[in-house]
Amino acid sequence: MSNLDILVKSLNKLENYVAKYIYKKYIEEVDETILKVPTEESSTIDEINFKYSKKPNNTDDYKLYTDSIFSKERQYIIKQNNSLIEDLDSMSLADDKYENDPKSFHRHQTNSYPDIKRCSYIRKHKHKLIRCKNCIINDDEDMCNLHEDTPNMYWDSYNELVENINKE
Repeated sequence: MSNLDILVKSLNKLENYVAKYIYKKYIEEVDETILKVPTEESSTIDEINFKYSKKPNNTDDYKLYTDSIFSKERQYIIKQNNSLIEDLDSMSLADDKYENDPKSFHRHQTNSYPDIKRCSYIRKHKHKLIRCKNCIINDDEDMCNLHEDTPNMYWDSYNELVENINKE
């Protein structure tokens, strides 16, 4: 095992220990029947009110606490297919709304322009192919003002990805 792996494991243990300590000390509700009445021999209240144990009393609350601290619900790696499927879904929703009533269509309702009104320039952003989200110049063009003169070098790769998604 490399030194880096050992360091990562020890830091994870430390993080978990600190999270559990904070939860037990400041967040978990203390059962009042367990507490003793302070006597003259015990001078500090902290010794009486807090006794650290390995296991929290309510494991469900502790799990919610650790999930919120360590952001377990957050997806760290967003793959090309996931972002492309989300974009195609919003574009198909925009297509439906635009076909029903083109006069009252607003991009902000669907978060996308319909396919016929959207710029067809493909760009690479964070190692993912993304279609431009701007509106086209006019009905005769298929690009927006920004991409009017730029070559669309990722077009074929993007179309292959869309075909693969449509096959599934």
